[in-house]
Amino acid sequence: MRRAGLVAVATTALTLGAPGQSWATTSTGDVAAGWGDRARLRVTWVDRTSFEGGSLAVTDRTCDGRSFHVTLTLRTGSGAVRSLGERHHTGGCGTRTVHEDIGATDASGVRSITMTLCRRAAGVPEQCETRYFSTNPYYGF
Repeated sequence: MRRAGLVAVATTALTLGAPGQSWATTSTGDVAAGWGDRARLRVTWVDRTSFEGGSLAVTDRTCDGRSFHVTLTLRTGSGAVRSLGERHHTGGCGTRTVHEDIGATDASGVRSITMTLCRRAAGVPEQCETRYFSTNPYYGF
């Protein structure tokens, strides 16, 4: 019997901006799905309404021939949930795909980001796990 486990590492660091700018906070989440594939998300929280400069690395560690992707979702200040789309792993067994286009702004604020890992195969339902949640340190719940 194979035992599935959660591996999650979340770190936060302060990053000094250019002269005249305020501090920014970087959050990192490194997670493994119960089936073994991995994803690592890094974003820089800029203020109450946005994050930018993010990257997402998606790694196929199971080599099972199933398609693998990550969906990033944010919760806005108005309570709405917005998907930032799917980011797919495209390299095959043992490889990593890096997406460096991660960022979002919402006038009502960005409360949090959620990362969901999913895999697909023909003839079986999609399998998904939500493995990471990060709150905006500037939002002020």
